[in-house]
Amino acid sequence: MNIGVIDVNKILTSYNINGQVSNVFDFIHYYNEKDKEIKIISKVEFTNREPLVVKFVKENTHPPHIIESQSVFSEYLRSQGILTPRRYVSGGKYCLSYKVNGMDVAVTVEDYFGEEIKAIDFNLAYQMGQLMGKIHRISENGNCLIGRSTIFDLLGYNEVSGYNTFRELGEAGKINAEMYRKIKGLYSERLERIRLSWRKLPRFATQGDISINNLSYTGGNLGIFDYNIAGDQTLVGDMVLEGLLTANEMDLSDGLTDNDRPELFKQFYKGYITERPLSDEEKNVLSDIYTISSALWFTKIKYNENSLEKLIDRNEREKVGELLHEIYDTLQR
Repeated sequence: MNIGVIDVNKILTSYNINGQVSNVFDFIHYYNEKDKEIKIISKVEFTNREPLVVKFVKENTHPPHIIESQSVFSEYLRSQGILTPRRYVSGGKYCLSYKVNGMDVAVTVEDYFGEEIKAIDFNLAYQMGQLMGKIHRISENGNCLIGRSTIFDLLGYNEVSGYNTFRELGEAGKINAEMYRKIKGLYSERLERIRLSWRKLPRFATQGDISINNLSYTGGNLGIFDYNIAGDQTLVGDMVLEGLLTANEMDLSDGLTDNDRPELFKQFYKGYITERPLSDEEKNVLSDIYTISSALWFTKIKYNENSLEKLIDRNEREKVGELLHEIYDTLQR
């Protein structure tokens, strides 16, 4: 599946963009012939203007009308002072249809925003929290909605929850039955408290993936790009889950260790509330959201070298017991 200069020039013409293309480089080049899905993200360089990013997408989970809504949201944030790439419009639409190998794909064009950030420190965590707080505040004030959820939904599809894997291990008898029962009970109690308040909490459009690889400094200020996961989400839940993702999973700057990760979340939270203080209703569920999310964080349960699943696979019973007690103690606080 090749996208060449001829294709790029046709698309640029559709958007009334003039420039002499000098190079096309793919950041992402994915083609699934079986499912007929395409995702190609290309950096287009010119001899006479700044670079652009052209995206070609055909994904069942990412239809054109959602890409259009995400683009509208991105441009609204930009109009309200968020540093984010300009998206180009043609005939009143950001997302156009273009044929590649006989297939209709969705196409968008935006400014290239610079190199992504590679590592995190306390100051950046604080700035990221501020940026998310500002995005949430703008979205809430503007009543912004996209029309789909994100992948970080505490009561729905949640990519950073290890609870389902924990239950599978427990139901299969691979962990102590009494500890499994206690942890499951504490988790369910806290989740039910959250569930009772959930519909009352503000839920609006969010960028959906505020990790450092979607951030760049422009003129010394922090900016954000990539709205592929953008969707509607309960704001306090989004803040906690993405704050924990920032703290737990990002590469660390020199001088920091894994012991500093809890402080990274604290800095993220402090930055967030400078831009969007939480309501009383949000404060009431904050502790429960943070506790169940951190206690059964997905990499703690499944992916890390010393995750629960891998300790069980290696039959390290003492360490399994210690980790279960740590999870239990966290949920009991």
